[in-house]
Amino acid sequence: MASLEIVARLSEPSIQGAQMARVLVKKANESLEQSRQDHERISEIHPKLAFLISENQTQSEVCKRLESNLKQHQRDLESIVLTKSQQAEELQREMAMIIELLKSREVVEREFQSPHAVNEYGEPQKHTLYEHIDQEAVDTLDRSVKECLQELKEIGGADGELCTETLGRIAAVDLPAAEDISVTWDGVHGIGALVAESQSTLDEIAQDSQSMDHHCDQLRGTIRELEAEGGVLSMDDYNVLLRDTNEIPAIVDDMRDALESIQRRTEETHVRFLQYSTFHEDNLKQFEAIAQISETINSYIDKTASWQTQFGGVLAQLEQSLEDTWGLVSWYRNFHSSYDSLIAEVHRRRQAQSKLHAVVEDMRSRLEADHMEEVRERAAFVDRFGPFLPSDLCPFIQDPPIQFTVEEVGAGERLASVVSHETEKSKKLGDL
Repeated sequence: MASLEIVARLSEPSIQGAQMARVLVKKANESLEQSRQDHERISEIHPKLAFLISENQTQSEVCKRLESNLKQHQRDLESIVLTKSQQAEELQREMAMIIELLKSREVVEREFQSPHAVNEYGEPQKHTLYEHIDQEAVDTLDRSVKECLQELKEIGGADGELCTETLGRIAAVDLPAAEDISVTWDGVHGIGALVAESQSTLDEIAQDSQSMDHHCDQLRGTIRELEAEGGVLSMDDYNVLLRDTNEIPAIVDDMRDALESIQRRTEETHVRFLQYSTFHEDNLKQFEAIAQISETINSYIDKTASWQTQFGGVLAQLEQSLEDTWGLVSWYRNFHSSYDSLIAEVHRRRQAQSKLHAVVEDMRSRLEADHMEEVRERAAFVDRFGPFLPSDLCPFIQDPPIQFTVEEVGAGERLASVVSHETEKSKKLGDL
């Protein structure tokens, strides 16, 4: 009976220890299951997160470039319109100056062709170099330049408004700045290692729990044997049971420590899962924001595609009109300067004509004088020797000398009289 009581006293702390061990193992299993779930979710999130981080970085740079290009495009449009407007204004001033110069330059040659040959009194009409240019061509080019500029301003204005609106919509997009982290499989493997370590620890405490259950089974078996046979427990068996029972509190404490280590790893794994989830959510929001920005920019590009084509065509037309107008300005400048050369050429030709007339008159006089001298010489010969020479001896001796003449070939050359209308009027007043 004494042995039975002794064994019974050992069973109570053993059963309590075994029950506590099972509770600890259950908690360890629950904690480990949480770690496994977090590890699985991290493994699932990892490739998505890695893709988002890489893709967001690439697309973010693309969007920044597009936004920068959009701003530059807006500045370029404004610059083009402003530059072409300034060029047109400068060209207009140059054209006005050269036309005014042509209007102020009187054509002084009376025989020069004029659109207005005579005035209402039948007198030679005073006219200027301006009357020899094509004002209609100037007006046509001027209208073309103004129309093209106006169209460029309208297209640029509409494009600029839409561009400003697009930039405003981009600025209104909430683009979260995801934390810059490095996501590698090493981190996932590290979390897996924590789970494996917790599994190993769980296996150890589960084995301890099984050992306690085995110890309790031994105690219950011993009690049944003592109750059935009424025998006495040997000292060796008692010492073994006592030793195992006394070790239970220490084992339970070790199991508690092991559970705490599992829970710490579980907490660490869960924190990592929360970090991954947060990073994934932030990067997903960033991805969606970037997609919204990209869609906004693409919408602008689609809407302005036809405008860009139209703008380019009008710009080319404007540049051609400006080039043609500059060509006219250059031609009119050369026309004005060439007029001075024309006056000099008229003077030169008149002098050359006078010189040639003088040469011709001199030659005529000399030919006439030589001819008359020859006539006199022949007459003197005939008078002196003719009576003594038979007529059939040299019949041609009575022939008169050949007479040479100098004639102008072709129509008379027309040379303008270099006298201005003011000079002509002054001369007439002086004669009166």
